[in-house]
Amino acid sequence: MTRDELSMNFGANVELERVRLGYSQAKMAKALDMSLSSYKRILTGETSRIDIYTVHLLYHLTERLGFEYVGDPDPYLDTFQCMRKLSRTQLRMIRSFIEFELAFSESLKNAGKERDYITVLVPTGNMEDGMFYDSCSLEKVNVAPYRKRYGDLIDIGIRVTSNHLQPVYQQDDILLICQRAIRDGDTGIFIDRNTGRAYSRKLRQGSPALLESIGGYGRAISLDAGNLEDTKRWIGFGYVVTKMRTDTSPM
Repeated sequence: MTRDELSMNFGANVELERVRLGYSQAKMAKALDMSLSSYKRILTGETSRIDIYTVHLLYHLTERLGFEYVGDPDPYLDTFQCMRKLSRTQLRMIRSFIEFELAFSESLKNAGKERDYITVLVPTGNMEDGMFYDSCSLEKVNVAPYRKRYGDLIDIGIRVTSNHLQPVYQQDDILLICQRAIRDGDTGIFIDRNTGRAYSRKLRQGSPALLESIGGYGRAISLDAGNLEDTKRWIGFGYVVTKMRTDTSPM
């Protein structure tokens, strides 16, 4: 994006925040420690150099960082925005995961093998239909042979902790998950926003779409793509690329 485009985006988004706050332009200018004429120049893009103090005041006023005003999308920044919605307790948990990943990657960096390992979620208790995934431990598993075949499709793993999903999946199988969009025919992990429960289902597109049970365990769930409430209810965590049934031991 050009400097002018970034400036215009910045001004437009600052004005949207002003409206959200219910401030007049004069009150917004005062809150940002500037004159009304200076504020209007920002809105019209007449000035392309924004004082860092203005960005600092905007953050304390709106809890939005500078990059959020310029309209330059970035997947890492999207993740950061999602994290801001979490509680302090949740953020501490996420921070511990990040530190775990950094420490593990550092130990393998010199050998160039950090891509050989993925993080595997190990749910506590049985993997019953509609289980809660909010309680789990983490382990690292070497998936080098699967990397050669599936490459970057493998993002994360889930260890099966019970035999509820036999004969398709059995206890101690590791489901290798791709966290991209779940397609027709994929076996996906779907999370119900309303209850926090997770389901392993095969997606069948249609009107309505159907989330079919695995191995006949659990009821089928219909999903009406034309119903906004219905589509907002479900989160697609990812789809199963393949299952790992070997003697590879977690570290």
